Amino acid sequence: MQVAPDIFEVRDDDKLYVLNEHPPESARERVMKAIRVCPKQALSIQESD
Repeated sequence: MQVAPDIFEVRDDDKLYVLNEHPPESARERVMKAIRVCPKQALSIQESD
C-alpha cells in the first residue's frame, strides 16, 4: 500500500482493496515492488491478453 497508494489500499477491516485494476504501464515498477514487499503476500499480477 505504501509503495502504490493510488492502486492499493488497506482499510480498517485489515483487508486489501485494489483501487485501480488496470494501472497504467508507467505504474508497473511500483506495482511490482508492492507485490514483492507485501508482508502478507496477498498480491500477485495476472497479465491480460
